[in-house]
This record gives sequence, C-alpha cells and structure tokens, in this order.
Amino acid sequence: MTDNPFLRRGGDIASTPNRYERFALRDNPFPKSPTVNPLSSDPRENGEIYCESLRAYEQKQFERLLVPSPGRADAHLMAFLMDYATRRGRGIGKTAFLTHQRRRIMDDLGNELTGGNYVIMAAHLVPEGGGRTRKFWQFVRLIAKSFNDDNCISTALWRLRAFSGVIPQDVLARIDQNNLAETLGNDRWLDSHNVSPIFVLNPAVEQMLVKAGVSVELAKTLSRDGHNPSEFEQRFLREQSDPWWRQEGYNFVFNVLPQLFQAAGISRVLLLVDEVEKMVTPQNRYERTAFVDDVRRYFVDGAYLGVHNRTYGILWTIHPYVQELWQPYWYSAGLDRVCPIGGGTSQEFTVYFKPMKPDEAAIPLVREYMNHYRFDQSSRDSLTPFTNRAVIVALEKSGGLPGPMLTLLRIALERAVEYRWAQIDEAQIESIFSSMPPSEPDELDDTPETLSPPLTDLQGEG
Repeated sequence: MTDNPFLRRGGDIASTPNRYERFALRDNPFPKSPTVNPLSSDPRENGEIYCESLRAYEQKQFERLLVPSPGRADAHLMAFLMDYATRRGRGIGKTAFLTHQRRRIMDDLGNELTGGNYVIMAAHLVPEGGGRTRKFWQFVRLIAKSFNDDNCISTALWRLRAFSGVIPQDVLARIDQNNLAETLGNDRWLDSHNVSPIFVLNPAVEQMLVKAGVSVELAKTLSRDGHNPSEFEQRFLREQSDPWWRQEGYNFVFNVLPQLFQAAGISRVLLLVDEVEKMVTPQNRYERTAFVDDVRRYFVDGAYLGVHNRTYGILWTIHPYVQELWQPYWYSAGLDRVCPIGGGTSQEFTVYFKPMKPDEAAIPLVREYMNHYRFDQSSRDSLTPFTNRAVIVALEKSGGLPGPMLTLLRIALERAVEYRWAQIDEAQIESIFSSMPPSEPDELDDTPETLSPPLTDLQGEG
C-alpha cells in the first residue's frame, strides 16, 4: 500500500449501485457514442442492437440488387445507397444498416439469404478522412484490410483447411461453427486433436492455392498466416509499402484473392462502402477521372479474375452532393451502362435511405434498445420511464434521424435518474431539446447579402 496518488489503483466499478434499477434497467440502454463501432464490445455501439423491421423495405431492395438467388443468379455488379438526410445531419442509421447486412451474411455465409444456393461473404469498408483514400490504390489497400478485419480472408482459409482432406472427420465433427476462429482457425486446438498445422495442414492448403493459380510465395504466406487476421495484418499487410500497393496491390485484390475465394467455394463477396464522400470530396478533377476509370477497369471490364468471375459486388453509400460531383465522370467512364448514378433508370440501382417516420419508427426502435437492458421478461416491451408520446416527440425533434434521437433519450434518462423523475413525458423531452445547441435550419437563405458602400471612392481621382 502507498499514500502516493500516482501509484493508486482504481476503485471497483462493478460494485457501484445500479442507478437505473428503479426503472427495471441494468444500464442506460442508449449509446454513449454517436457512431457505430463494429469492433466495440458494447452492444449499444457495435450494431448488435438493431430493429430490422424498420428498414425491411430497404433490406429487400439491397437483397434484390446485390445478393444472388436461384431466380437471379446475375445480381448487379454495383448499386447505390442514397442518404437523404445530409442537410439534417448525421445519424440516419446507414452505418448500422451496413453493419447488420454484413453480420447477417457472415453469420452463415448467406445460407439463409440465398436458400442454400450460394456461399457469399461481405465486408464493411470505411474510408479514411483527410483525403487518405482519394486515390484508387489507397482504396485497393482499404479493400484488402477490410477483407482481413471482417474475416473474409480467414473464413476462406478455414474452409480450405476443412476441404484439404488432412483433418479427420471426427475432428471436423467437433468444430464449433459459431466459433471457427478458436477451432479451425486455432493451431493449438488442431495440435491438441493430433492435426499438425505446420508440417501437414499448411502445406496441403498451400498446394490447393498453387493449384488455383496463386504464386508459391503468396500461397505460402496465406496458408501460414491467412487463417489468423492479426497475424496476417502484422506479417503481410503492414509490411507492404505504398509503392507495393501502387504496383502489386491490384493483382493481389483482383487476381489473388479471387483465386483464394474460388478455391474456397465462395460465390460472391460484397463490398459495403460507407461514407464515399471521404474519397470523392478531396479529389480534384484529374483524380476523379482516374478513380472512376479504375472502378470500371478493375470491377467491370478489365482482364482480371475478379472481373471474369464477377467475384465482387459493391454498394456505394452516397448522398446527393456526392452524386452531383461524381456524375459527369461516371458517365464519361461509361459506368452508367452498368449502374446509372442519375436519371430515370438510376432508381432501379439505388436503395433510398430516408429519415424515419416518428409515428411508425420511434416506439419499435426504443423498445429494441430497452428490451436489451431489461432485468427480466416481465417488463419486456415496456417504455418505462418514457411515455409513448415522449419517444415519438424525440424522433420528431431529431428530424427523423435515429442517432440524434437516441442521444436525446440518453440525456433524458440521465436527468430522470439524477432528479428522481417518476416518468419522462413530452414536456420534458421538449425542455431538454430546447436547451441543446440549435441545428442547421431546414431552409437556408441563399440570397447574397448586399455590401455596404465603400468609405472611399476607389475609382475617383481624389
């Protein structure tokens, strides 16, 4: 023990009283962070809490456009998700939507979604800001990193391990399909079941990759590290320089990885590209021309295996301003024949994401969050301490955007705990909202102001 405050240890947070117990809640059910973080362990922030019914129509459109099915084997190569809430601010829920689509696909590799007819995967791509993803080679690097982070590469390697013929059937029968990383992807687990990854399994997978067309060097790297995302990140992806990505990255993403996916029996991999404005807005006109031309070359008509096999499908998340910026370049590259970005037929290639209707969406969404943090089933579907009207008004005040509404409800619940409110009604929501900083008005006056006359006549002689 020491009296030095610098060396003190923190208190036992878990032993503190539950401030929300009188409302039959284990915690404040609404997220602290305004953004979705798939890597977070908090279900309020990682997209685990999701009310699927509120975006059922958009989900069906997404499936129609990009997910293959027996009656629609040739799903579109590309589609758009159009965010119509830009003027009202962030928080419409598109990132939560993309996270949910990726998760539901990866949970069973599209088995339920395609009726067992196709094996598909999906990765959620979030470009870096500050112009760090404005060049196409940077986008290619983002694809590879996202494939690794979202277990697309490792899942393909796990499948190759299972298909190799090296692992006995009795060991395959013990694999936990809900935790493949700790069974098929865990060398120690395999060793404990008398399967040698180093001397038997990895060489067998390497030969399968070489047979599929992968170079010996990359086949060795993938078979040794690809099953473990953290190892593959450390030993391969981080080791590649910018010049390597400019020169070799295209071959890796559009030839080598499709060879891997083909060998693993993967029918299609969906790229769910979020926040496209981070790529488009910093681009100058030459960069936009080059970027869109490369989109056509590497996804549509180039001499690459990924193009030939239609390995990839892409959902570009945009808003009207990005549509205006990209449209002339998109047409010049001929991509309107593949996926129109504007005009009459563009609606056939677009999932329109609009603000929610408060009367329809507010109560189901809030119930979904509160049910996750209820003590028991007896209080399930209760909005206590909120009144029905309170949550509807919260979504109205938030412009139909679920993100700001959840923030508003979190603040209201904290106030209820602090001031011992028995319930939270419409008046209290109105009061809290009026005390928050004003948002951008719905209508902007674009009329230029008239300048005052100059103090000095600059055109005169005096």
